[in-house]
Amino acid sequence: MRLYRWLSDFHGSERKIALAIGNFDGFHVGHQAVIAQMQAKARAMNLLSAVMIFEPQPLEFFGRGKTQGDSASVESAANNNVPARLFTIRDKLRIFRAAGIDIVFCMTFTRKFAALSDVEFVAMLERMQVASVTVGSDFSFGRGGAYHIAELKAACATRGMECSAIGKVEEEGVRISSTMLRSLIVKGDFSTAAKFMGRPYSIAGRVVHGNAIGRTIGFPTANINLNRLVCPLSGVYAVKVACSYGHFEGVANVGHRPTITIPTLHSLLEVNIFNFDADLYGQEIEVTFVHKIRDEVKFENLDALIAQISADKERAQYLLSLEAPILP
Repeated sequence: MRLYRWLSDFHGSERKIALAIGNFDGFHVGHQAVIAQMQAKARAMNLLSAVMIFEPQPLEFFGRGKTQGDSASVESAANNNVPARLFTIRDKLRIFRAAGIDIVFCMTFTRKFAALSDVEFVAMLERMQVASVTVGSDFSFGRGGAYHIAELKAACATRGMECSAIGKVEEEGVRISSTMLRSLIVKGDFSTAAKFMGRPYSIAGRVVHGNAIGRTIGFPTANINLNRLVCPLSGVYAVKVACSYGHFEGVANVGHRPTITIPTLHSLLEVNIFNFDADLYGQEIEVTFVHKIRDEVKFENLDALIAQISADKERAQYLLSLEAPILP
């Protein structure tokens, strides 16, 4: 799979391209339907399969506020109602690679990009050697999101491109969307979220060095910086962990560590892996969220925190014992 962060780095390909466009945040079954249709057209027309995503995601960009320019703090993002991000670009690339995508175009979302007309947008696709376009039924683009599937189809037709949209994907009469998925994950309803995603919700990342407080109090953790403006998770969770050493169970905290002297600005994922004592620094692990145990709170002192972590670990072990066994 090839990744292009700048179109200037794309110098053409041996075949034309079938392109799916969207945020694909959470990659739920609706997103999967868009990708499946794009790949079917790629096979039928002998095209390369490709995806176009955006960084930052458009709602993140516009939610930052006029005074923030092209960057924003966690606090300003939260105050401007930026939606929680389910997947980082690392998560998306992992999913696209598993799906067999040939090319990913990660477009830097700017005011200039957001202001493209329908004609300008499709002219850009033509320069990218796009022959077929697939989007979701609620796709919008251009100045103020003024253009929709009808305008996209019309503009594509003038350039000789095939274009189609996937209809709404529903489950028990409910339209599946990233917004609905965020709500489920915020509430800790991971079983329903897994049904709509076609797989359990997980986060993958590289283990970084922390301040080693967990190790000094008897609960060493593998730490992952979540690198997102707003995280849908906050609190303590029973989790399953996959790493180079195998599959394990654990208890995780996601948040800003308010009991610690200097809380973290961005959300941090800390996982205490049960019956595990190997070195994971620099390695990538995947953490699957199974049950929410409690919200994150600030404790009066370290002793109170230690007592609560012990209780959390016991609760996580009980909840995980009710789950299906971990696959080898």
